[in-house]
This record gives sequence, C-alpha cells and structure tokens, in this order.
Amino acid sequence: MNILIDIKHPAQLNLFKGLANKLKEQNWKVIICYLDRGKLPKIIDKEYPGFTKYKIGSSRGTKWSIFWQGNVKRTSDFLKLIKKEKIDICAAASSAPLALACKLSGTPIVQFYDDPERKGINKINEILSNKLFFPPIVEESKKVEVFNCLKEWSYLSPTYFKPNPEVLKSYDIKPYEYVFVREVSNKSFNYYDQEDAIVCSISGDLDNSIPYLLSLEDKTIKDKFPDNWTILQEPIEDIHSLIYYSKLIISSGDSMAREGAMLGVPSVYCGIREMKANKLLAEKGLLKHEPSKRAITPINQLVANGFSKEQQSQTREKLLKEWDDMILFMEKQILKYKN
Repeated sequence: MNILIDIKHPAQLNLFKGLANKLKEQNWKVIICYLDRGKLPKIIDKEYPGFTKYKIGSSRGTKWSIFWQGNVKRTSDFLKLIKKEKIDICAAASSAPLALACKLSGTPIVQFYDDPERKGINKINEILSNKLFFPPIVEESKKVEVFNCLKEWSYLSPTYFKPNPEVLKSYDIKPYEYVFVREVSNKSFNYYDQEDAIVCSISGDLDNSIPYLLSLEDKTIKDKFPDNWTILQEPIEDIHSLIYYSKLIISSGDSMAREGAMLGVPSVYCGIREMKANKLLAEKGLLKHEPSKRAITPINQLVANGFSKEQQSQTREKLLKEWDDMILFMEKQILKYKN
C-alpha cells in the first residue's frame, strides 16, 4: 500500500512519526508531504530520514499566502502527486486541501485532529474525508469518531518516549532547575487574533532566579527578552527531554502547553484560545490557562515551588492506564482501507 501523510506543523510531524515508521516496517511506501513554513522543512529532513518527501505549498504569514499557496495551489499539487505516486490512502490532521484532492481523485482519507473550535474548517473536512477523529471532546456522528487520548500522546506516552538527561549537558543546566518557554508567532492562521509576543511582554515581570530556555518562533524579537534567557536554535535536539526535565512550561501556543502537561510538568498556557483539549487537561489539574498578564503570578509561584519527580511519574502512569495507544489506534483505522 502507498500512503501519503500531510504535515503542516511540527506537532503534526511528531503525531505521525511513529505511525510512519511502523507502516514502513510493514513494507508500505510512506510519502511524507509538508508545508514550507518556518523551520519545518529542516525538522522534517532530520526527523524523517529515509522517507520519500515532497514540499507541497508554503506559508509566508500573510492571509493571501495562506489562501493561495497554502490551500489553492496545495490542492492542485496534491492531485498531481496522488496520481504520480499511485496513492492508496491519505492521513492528515486537518488538511482541507488534501481532503479535497482525495475527494476529486476518489482516494480515501482519514484525519486525526483535536480542535473542534474551528467549526468551519472541521465541517469542510468532515464532508470531504472518509473519517474525522477527535479526542473525547466532541459529539460522534456518521463521519466523526473519537479516540480516548489527546493526539500528542502518540509520541509522549511512556510506551514510546524515554527522556534522556544527557541532552541537558549542552545547556549546562540541571534537571528540574530551569523553565522551558515556547513563544509562537501570531502570523499563523490559528493565532491571527492573538496579541503578538505574549511571553516577551511579561518576561521582565517573571522570577528570573533560575535559567530559562526559549523556543522562539519569530527570532526577530530575540533581543527583547531578558539577557539570561537562552534562545534555542531549531531543530532542537531532543526537545521533549528538555521539556520533561524542566521545572515549568510556559507557552503562548497551545500544543507545547499540552505537551508539557502530558510529560507531567506544571504547564501554563498564556495564549488566548479557549480549547476543549486544554480544558480536558486543566480538569485533571495538569494545565493552567492564564492569558497574558494573568500568567505572571501563577508562573512566579510555580518557579518558587519545589518539583515532585514522584508526582510526575504518577501522572504519566495514570494517563498510560486511562488512555488509548494513539499509534495503534491510527494504524487500526488505516488498515480498514487496505485492499
């Protein structure tokens, strides 16, 4: 079987990595397509060695680029590629251009997503896709079904992720004695309505008594952060080990805030998006949503608190017992279309 997997964002890269490797081991031809966006091409080259890869479309941050290069042209390019590579099935995480190309070419597509708040695009994907899968935060229907976990669990479950403390040596830091920060740009579609550089705007009010590691999407503002913050360079080596061994996660983007929570690290999401996926973790006491300046006090409190390695382990073991194996779930859904 030939499968095409579409990746538009680093979080999607990680979502499908285990599945892609598993299918490749079963002698599937796995085609990886990706959007030319930021550092994603470099990360794809590093994380998907040995796979056939195609750069399909681009995003330069403007609404026109997102519409034309990221949607219209992508659909056309996908149609050509599906025919060229004789694709049997496609998988994605909310890719309307690929879904439309599949509909026009009669190719099955299954999608795995976690953002029911984007009702318009979700409805389009539901119409165009064979199945659309969400965490247990939506109502099921003929085409919409659920998986019992969040999609980040496909690569953060203890079954698949083993933290490596050796990565800390490169930054001269000790386990649980630093803060990991993610600052997203508001140039992407998801964050157009969000204040730009949220973490940057509050960084001077935070307790800077311990080191901060900063994953910064827009490097043009790097000089606006405190001098003792370390700006990480992508692709970041073993980023999830860096997150795992941190004392606290601060993120203006929702994906990394959830990643920190699932790794058992206290996590503060300071962006503006109200998301059911985040709420699921908040209800478990694993994630705090404190938009903008509201985040200052809880962040400083968490920096001052101690860190419990025992609680971190218990959190992850509890999730392991409660949640699905996401890779096995995706494989099962895709195998339904074999032959």
